[in-house]
Amino acid sequence: MKRILFTFSLTLLASYSMGQEVLSLSRCLQMGIERNLNLKTYEGNVLKGKHNISENRSRLLPQINIGAALNDNFTPPVSVTDGSAYGKPYNVTKTLQYNSSVSIQLQMPLYSQTALTALDISKTLDQINNLSYAKAKEDLIVQISKMYYLAQNTEEQIGIIKDNIKRLEELRDITQAFHDNDMALSVDVKRVNVNLENLSVQYDNAKAMLTQQYNMLKYVIDYPADQAIAVEKADIDKTDMAALTGLNENLYELQLLRTQQSLAEKQKKLAKDGYMPTLALMGNWTYAAFTDEFKNWFHSGESNHWYKSNGIGISLRIPVFDGFEKRSKIRKAQVDIDNAKLKYEDALKGMQTQYANAVNDLANNQRNYSKQRDNYLLAEDVYKVTSDRYREGIASMTEVLQDEMSMSDAQNNYLTAHFNYQVSNLTLLKLTGELKKLTK
Repeated sequence: MKRILFTFSLTLLASYSMGQEVLSLSRCLQMGIERNLNLKTYEGNVLKGKHNISENRSRLLPQINIGAALNDNFTPPVSVTDGSAYGKPYNVTKTLQYNSSVSIQLQMPLYSQTALTALDISKTLDQINNLSYAKAKEDLIVQISKMYYLAQNTEEQIGIIKDNIKRLEELRDITQAFHDNDMALSVDVKRVNVNLENLSVQYDNAKAMLTQQYNMLKYVIDYPADQAIAVEKADIDKTDMAALTGLNENLYELQLLRTQQSLAEKQKKLAKDGYMPTLALMGNWTYAAFTDEFKNWFHSGESNHWYKSNGIGISLRIPVFDGFEKRSKIRKAQVDIDNAKLKYEDALKGMQTQYANAVNDLANNQRNYSKQRDNYLLAEDVYKVTSDRYREGIASMTEVLQDEMSMSDAQNNYLTAHFNYQVSNLTLLKLTGELKKLTK
């Protein structure tokens, strides 16, 4: 019955796989870069940085404002001046109750070092946004590649389990025939069935794990969740070794830290620019009218005559003393500069250590891969010999099952060694700045 169910599940799996889209690694990477929702937020930050540059640039351009006002001074203000020329000690002038005005005002900075430095800072922030996007894209490439390799490894593991189940089913049939002819004990049949049941559990677990891996891969590349995908079959006999060209010091992580240091230096300069004078051009074009009664607005005459007032000038602002506020800002900015330098040095040394460890891991994993491959082939030969001897009635069932378990372990170790080699090679591709090879 279990054999029938297993065969039925394989039939369903075959029919299900016919509707799958087989994706290559480069295709997954391309889809992830184009669709990944988290990466799109970094794209939004890049666009936001462009707008920030435009905002700061606008502060260096002319500012024109139009204004209009209508006032009801129900208690009109008065002005008191010297009235000796009129034979009076004081001359009291009372303003009219209603007044209105229309004006156009112009203001344009002629020199503002603070605004120029702020524009330079916004350009540096734009560089940081672009570098952050590039770094996030590299991190996404590494994440997708690891998931792809893991799915390939699981697919290979499932294939090996299926082959092992097929071999054990043949062995069970032979053992059952031996038992029917009193050439084997019933316990031998049970032993084979126990191993078959264990392999069936391994197969189900591997399939469930593969489903989860595909679900995560679809999420990362924003692939429709209700559509099936598959990865290309791994060529586990082939290994592509990354070029050991040394650590690339132009990696996006390091560029980002250098740019953050430059940003801290410019923020210090911005604080210093607060001591610089500013020069601005100002101009206005104004019309004003005054009347003692509101109804006079609707009649011509002196009571609603419009008087114009135009002018142009230059404004100079020289900071003298601010209570040491700018001095404190400069000192804080210097601390940020020192910290940025320390972060860069620490990151550089850390990545140099990562590169050295990655080279060592790659060499070690390559040795393990080669040894596990030889061990896997040897275990297959041993199992084949023991299986043939069992068919001839020379070897015992215990020997066959022991060699079968040894072969299964060797197969799994071989796949694990190949996966570890791929991951260490991926790390080196990142540290040498050659991840773009994966997208081709």
